[in-house]
Amino acid sequence: MRTSTFLLALSSTFSAAFVFATPCHDLVDNNQRLNCYDQWFGKPDAAIPPISGDVSDASAPAAAKVADASAPAGADASAVAAAKPEHHFWQDFALRDAPGPNATNPAVISVTKSGDENSSSLVQAALTWRMGNKFLPQQLHDWGWSWYSSIWANHNSASSSPSNSRGLQVGAAGTVFDADRDGFALGTSANFNIRQDKAADTLTQGIAVDTRLIVPNLLVSGQPYTRGRMSWFVYPLAGVYVDHLAEVPEGQTSGTAAGGYIGIQGDYYPGGYLWRLKFHAASNAAKDLFINPGMNRRFSRLTRFGIDYSLATGNGSGPRQPIVPSLSLERIIGDNFLDGTAYIAETVLSLKVLTN
Repeated sequence: MRTSTFLLALSSTFSAAFVFATPCHDLVDNNQRLNCYDQWFGKPDAAIPPISGDVSDASAPAAAKVADASAPAGADASAVAAAKPEHHFWQDFALRDAPGPNATNPAVISVTKSGDENSSSLVQAALTWRMGNKFLPQQLHDWGWSWYSSIWANHNSASSSPSNSRGLQVGAAGTVFDADRDGFALGTSANFNIRQDKAADTLTQGIAVDTRLIVPNLLVSGQPYTRGRMSWFVYPLAGVYVDHLAEVPEGQTSGTAAGGYIGIQGDYYPGGYLWRLKFHAASNAAKDLFINPGMNRRFSRLTRFGIDYSLATGNGSGPRQPIVPSLSLERIIGDNFLDGTAYIAETVLSLKVLTN
């Protein structure tokens, strides 16, 4: 009942904000990001000169340089401000299947019913709020870092091992290194988190650092759901954590555990006449490396792969829609103690929703 109330609250929040944010925020390449904003909001009166390498230099903030470059000669500050696209608060919210700005996969909703009374559901949803970069060092500003907070739910009553997890995550996220200058970047987040699993009777507080490798034109290429050329997004993943298990099932010992995980995820969009299709696969393994005496050492491995069919409006030739629903057929095998996924080995037909 609590989970239903929690999800209803999430649903109300999502309905209140029909458009959350443009897809431009997560583009690493500076030119691609600016061109994306041009598509969404139109071009300024004066063109922005080409950018090579990092936007900023040692003498000026990135935002100031872009504003100066886009202003006509002799324009005052008010004219420059008026030329900038208007920012709305809902553009700072994103819906994904996992918490944090680095999450890329859509939220999952699946409900099955058998008979008059029996029904089961699978819900994996997280709402992330990007809260700005105040108090962060200038170098992190230049790398696109910002504070964020997330609430999430991972509920599965369809499995033989039901799970009912929910959590809160607060931290900062952005990139380390510059993809234009260095040839790669690390999409990184550092956070404090609280996780509770009502089905397993566990409560965990922890800190974590997550990162994914971004290599433009090699591991990351193109744009999703367009009629243009095919595109792909492959991210090697890694992370470390320290968890305090405050509540554990009866017969187990509470305490502190530290460890890490590795994984990989990939999406492929064929484009052309098949622009609505997305093929995806992901796998990760996590393990406690250090535990207090008497504690059970945790280990999990989760693999999922499938195909999505986009239900977005449009014909795939314009900018991506701010809300992209899709139908998904997916095979999920394994478990993941980091997000409360109990062991599952099932093929799932679901509705997915992606906002940016």
